Amino acid sequence: MSRQGGAQPPFSIAILAGGESSRMGADKALKMLAGKPVVSHVIDSLAPLGWDIFIVARDVASYEEFGLPVCADHYEQQASLVGIYSALAASRNEFCFAVACDMPFVEARLVNLMARLAPGHDAVIPVSKRGPEPLHALYSRACLGRMRKQIEAGDFAIRNLLDSLDVRYVDMVELAPLCDPDMVFLNVNTIVDLEEASLLVPQMREHHQQAHLTERPPGRPPLLCFVGRSDSGKTGFLEKLIPELGRRGVEVACIKHDAHGFTVDREGTDTWRLASAGAKRVVISSPKAMALMEEAAAEKSLEELHATVGAGVDLVIAEGFKKSIADKIEVCRRARSDSLTCPESELVAVISDRPDAARSIPVFDLEDIQAVANLIMIRYGLCSGGLEPACD
Repeated sequence: MSRQGGAQPPFSIAILAGGESSRMGADKALKMLAGKPVVSHVIDSLAPLGWDIFIVARDVASYEEFGLPVCADHYEQQASLVGIYSALAASRNEFCFAVACDMPFVEARLVNLMARLAPGHDAVIPVSKRGPEPLHALYSRACLGRMRKQIEAGDFAIRNLLDSLDVRYVDMVELAPLCDPDMVFLNVNTIVDLEEASLLVPQMREHHQQAHLTERPPGRPPLLCFVGRSDSGKTGFLEKLIPELGRRGVEVACIKHDAHGFTVDREGTDTWRLASAGAKRVVISSPKAMALMEEAAAEKSLEELHATVGAGVDLVIAEGFKKSIADKIEVCRRARSDSLTCPESELVAVISDRPDAARSIPVFDLEDIQAVANLIMIRYGLCSGGLEPACD
């Protein structure tokens, strides 16, 4: 068995609700977005991460209705640095994920990746198109002394703090397999931002529903389907990808879908004769391999197959099953089709000889085995270091 990544330390989660909201004209966390306050969307996005969640606010009473512990800022000055300091001071764990109350579309998988990267660093901070995102970041309590000294010196610039810390930045390449950065780092600062966010709420609800449906039982390895039209090159790509994953220490099991039916036995063999005699299940075993042949009254679901082959491996790759509720990567070759078989919203990525094959998800070249392996390693937490070619 290979490693499922480095040990993820426990961490607390703090929602920072102490901003001035000057551009909104009222407390932006309490503004209504798709029928509920913005801060409720933040809470809902964070819920899959556990229940050690609390709110940091100047006006404690305004946030008690949300059913979470609320702690007051430790200093009177309204500054983001004060909110982060107050969150760390209240954290029950060594690490605390601090997020602004106006970021309604937090991605739990990104937060988990940051937590796996945290040991050995003072902070883990994602980098979006606009630069570092310190209000969507994981901090260690080891930062408290430097934060306090800087605040008491009247210096509230977070960039000055970061210059003094050991920061692990998470770049756009590492973010891409896990989320849409434009959505995750959207700040609802103005009425215009609020309107933009309202258009994204249905997409986020669909995402959360998909995540719930694809949630796997503890101990079961992740499942990833490679889909595409016949002769699009799925098997050929997997022939290159599986050895690359193996080189990185990831043990893979495969499920192949055949819509036309198949047989692994030949008429006249002993196993065929036993099955013909009425045996519902026949196993043939040798020193190097074994095979199970079983009569099926109906085709097994992907979920049942996943449970059957998932024991003792780190990843299950299925070829086909494009209608399944599972993570999917589509292989699309120009010679076979100029369109995708699945909507982009159902796909993790596309592998194609057309760079414009998709607009809202990553597109990888047909020969870019390393990049697809990186995506898989990051998305499923198979390596704590993210993009390293091996996890040793």
